[in-house]
Amino acid sequence: MPVVNILKTRIKSVFPNKNIEKILVKLPFLGLDIEGIDKEKIRVEYNPNRPDFSSDTGIFRSLKGLLNETVGLPLFKYSYNKLYEITIDSEVKQIRPILLFFVAKNKKINSFILDQLISMQEDLHNGIARGRKKAAIGIHDLHAFEFPLIYNTRGKDSSFIPLDQTKPFKLNEILSDMEVGRKYSTLLRNLHQYPTIVDRNNQIISFPPIINSNNTKINDKSNNLLIEITGTNLETCKSILAILAYYLYDEGYEIFSGIIHDDNLTYSSLKLLKDNTISIDTNIIKSYLGLNLSTKEIRQILNRCRIDVSITNNRKVKCLVPSYRNDIINCVDIVEEVAIGYGIDNIESTIPSFLISAGVRNEYFKKIDEIKETLTGLGFLEMVNFTLLDQNISTIFNSEDKELLEKIKVNESKSKEHEFLRTNILSSLIKNLSYNIHEEYPQKIFEIGKTFSFKNKIVEQWNLGVLIASNKSNYTEAKAIAQSIFKINFGKNISTRRNDNNNLFLKGRCAEILYESKTIGFIGEVNPDLIAKFNLHIPLSAFELNLSSLLKSEC
Repeated sequence: MPVVNILKTRIKSVFPNKNIEKILVKLPFLGLDIEGIDKEKIRVEYNPNRPDFSSDTGIFRSLKGLLNETVGLPLFKYSYNKLYEITIDSEVKQIRPILLFFVAKNKKINSFILDQLISMQEDLHNGIARGRKKAAIGIHDLHAFEFPLIYNTRGKDSSFIPLDQTKPFKLNEILSDMEVGRKYSTLLRNLHQYPTIVDRNNQIISFPPIINSNNTKINDKSNNLLIEITGTNLETCKSILAILAYYLYDEGYEIFSGIIHDDNLTYSSLKLLKDNTISIDTNIIKSYLGLNLSTKEIRQILNRCRIDVSITNNRKVKCLVPSYRNDIINCVDIVEEVAIGYGIDNIESTIPSFLISAGVRNEYFKKIDEIKETLTGLGFLEMVNFTLLDQNISTIFNSEDKELLEKIKVNESKSKEHEFLRTNILSSLIKNLSYNIHEEYPQKIFEIGKTFSFKNKIVEQWNLGVLIASNKSNYTEAKAIAQSIFKINFGKNISTRRNDNNNLFLKGRCAEILYESKTIGFIGEVNPDLIAKFNLHIPLSAFELNLSSLLKSEC
């Protein structure tokens, strides 16, 4: 999950009459997790469905509402300047057809705003921009080029000096030789012409969605900025435009919109930012939340969520949602905002007036609970992980099956950290260890969860993964643990058969786990090369069992 650093000095300047502790209490009710606090800052984790929280300014904007300091639609003003002009060439529309922009002026940038802008850019790229596929952001020093600009295409031999470089690169060299080019080259696969933005002097200022020109790099003397967004999805580009424009406006910049020439259309980017209108019956709010609120109370509550409300009749209200809130789509989202504005901690729990039954625990999961109790009794700590992994970890654990990697990739993932279905539990457990290298050893952990494979279609199953990290960890210890689980929970023994085909383990120190002559898992001492990839420096032994096939026959 993405993280924002909130400086305590910033909190004090924005909320001079509020105790920081009272501010911190409110953060979780905005869907924010406090990851850590030190002398200078608070590390806050936010959900990718709130990209406006990619800056502390966006978080402060919502907090002001909840604290009744500033309510209703946030103030946003901009001016129009026809000198800022960009033409979209027809050829580039076959590749990345959308370009939006605005200009932010008359405030000298400082290191904090610069760092936050870069952080926002990265988070937005990894989040709603889907790894720059839907949108890519360019930030430029306005004084380093001259309008009008042209968004067009250039051949592979066209060159310019990329960001943080000292010599020119051809466009195809950027894609093949630079790390950022290789990372995003798939977005421009099989093209003979590449998208570029050039100024009136024919200077390339941007090669979207890859990299900007070093000539337009922002520095501590910059006080006028151009923000351009190119992409393939208009709604995503508009959301990013709104988030960045509101951010810079709140930071004290004057915002200017210019002209875009696109075929026979001429329009202004910022005029595309329309507040979203959603009408809702107040009975829907009551049925979801159990709160008997008047329309006046609902208006006051939604105002605290920075949403304007007008009452259309005794039962319906019309909500005006700011353009940067791309997460609010329908009535249910409005209900959630009412819960947040009312105060989730203020909603009282009640016992239903009708008879209910707790139900009966499924035999399948009873056995899983028994296995968990056994491992806890043996000194193991249970882990609970997402079933989705990032590309790096998924590639490490499936390096020999490139075809499988493509099949287990999630379409339109909302986060770079959750792009691939996991094929085993051990990948998650080793990742857990890599995040806890500061803890004492031995570390003994396990997880029971879903894994995925591909057999003409995606197949899911429940697996048990067990991992031991200690100087004395070995195959014999892992097998003893596996034997104990079977003896205690099934009253039977397992056997093992050597198998050196699993690259996760050392050759000669790994085997298949057999139960009633069927292979149900694998066991062994983890390969040191794999251990090193996660910056671990201690022997690991592990095993993993397919519980779905095992419990099907037992339950």
